Amino acid sequence: MATNNIFKKIRDLNPYGAQPCAVYSRFEEYLNLLLNAVKITKKNGEQINYVDERFIKRGLFTLGNMGYDKITNRWFFVYGEGVNDLGNPNTLIFITANGRRAFTRVATYEDTPDGAYIINALPTNMSMAELIRATTDFMANCDLAMSQNLDACKTPYIVVCKNEDLRYSIEATMERKEHGQAVLVVSEELGDGLKSVDIGVNFLVDKFAEARDTERDHLLTKLGIMTGNIDKKERVQSAEVNVTLGQATDYIYMLIDTFNKQCDTYGLDYLMSYNGSMEEIYIDDNADKINDVDVNNVEKEGNND
Repeated sequence: MATNNIFKKIRDLNPYGAQPCAVYSRFEEYLNLLLNAVKITKKNGEQINYVDERFIKRGLFTLGNMGYDKITNRWFFVYGEGVNDLGNPNTLIFITANGRRAFTRVATYEDTPDGAYIINALPTNMSMAELIRATTDFMANCDLAMSQNLDACKTPYIVVCKNEDLRYSIEATMERKEHGQAVLVVSEELGDGLKSVDIGVNFLVDKFAEARDTERDHLLTKLGIMTGNIDKKERVQSAEVNVTLGQATDYIYMLIDTFNKQCDTYGLDYLMSYNGSMEEIYIDDNADKINDVDVNNVEKEGNND
C-alpha cells in the first residue's frame, strides 16, 4: 500500500513564487480625492456641466495643462509648439479626448474676444498625477514587502534528529504540545539527539506599514486633506496641527490661485474654489481666504459648546 511521503526538502517548505503577492495601486483612489478637493464654476457661482468640469480637472491634474478656445467656447487637451520671448508656446494644438478632432491656433496671452489659451495647473511644468503616482508606487512597494514578509514568517520550524526512533518520539512530543500541554518531559537521550535549525525571518510588517502610512499622510496633506497622527502615544500638539494646516492650504491653494489668475488675466468666466471640509472647521465664515488660525482657539470654542 502506498504511503504519503512525509519528508520534505527545505526548498519545498516555502517555495519561491508558489504564491505570488498581488498588490493594489491606489493611484486612481488618490487622484479622485484631488478631483473632488476642488470645484470649478462660473464666476457668478453658476454650476457647469459635470462632464465639462470632470474633463477640465482631469486634464489639468494628469496632463498639467488644458486649452481653451474662445471662438468655440470649449476646453481641449493642448500641446504647445515653438517658444516666445517669455518661454511660452507660440502656437497651440487643440485635441479632443478621443483624438479625432484637432486644430492649431496662435497662442494668446491677453484678454481678446477670439483668443486661444493654454491654462497651466501649476506654475512650473509638472502634473499633480506625477506627484501622486510617486507616492502610490512607494505605498504599493510597502504593501508588497508586507505580504512577502508575512509569507516568509510562515516558514515552519525545522528539527533535525539522529535516527528514526527519535523522530517518532519528537512527533509524539510535538503532538502533545499542539494539544495544549504546558510542560513536556522528555528523556535525556531525546534532548541530546536533536538539533534545531532556525530559518525564520524578522517580522517587519509593522515597519513597512508605518513607512507606507507616513507617505500617505504627506500625500493627503498635499491634496488639501488634513490628517491626524493617530499613532502618536502622546497628545498631538496644537503647533503640529497648525503646521499641517498651513501645508495643506498652501498646496491646494497653489492649484486654485494658479488657475484663477490665468482665468482673470485672459477674461475666462471660470472660477476654481476649495471643496473640502478644512475651511468649515478652521476658517472664519466671514473670511474670503485662509486666516491665521490657532487650533487652541478651535478646541476652546468646542469645549464651550
